[in-house]
Amino acid sequence: MRRSKRGGIGRFVKRFIMTILAVTLMAAGVAGFLLFTMSGNVWLEQLLSYGNEVSFRAEGLDLRFEQWADSLETRFERMIPETVRPFFD
Repeated sequence: MRRSKRGGIGRFVKRFIMTILAVTLMAAGVAGFLLFTMSGNVWLEQLLSYGNEVSFRAEGLDLRFEQWADSLETRFERMIPETVRPFFD
């Protein structure tokens, strides 16, 4: 019995959909394990603490950049002569 191309494509699409469904269900199972078990909670707490640490470092960098920009602005203001400053305000 000869198979048609349409049947082959249909089987491929069916296998593809089933594979996507299986991967989605496995991901949901892993997410459930991580959310509802003690080891999962510890793992999530570690992830959150790392995220907080990165956030604090980013805020520190932002503060340093603002301080650097302010000091640079102050230097440029000092370089402008007093007679010319009213034109820059």
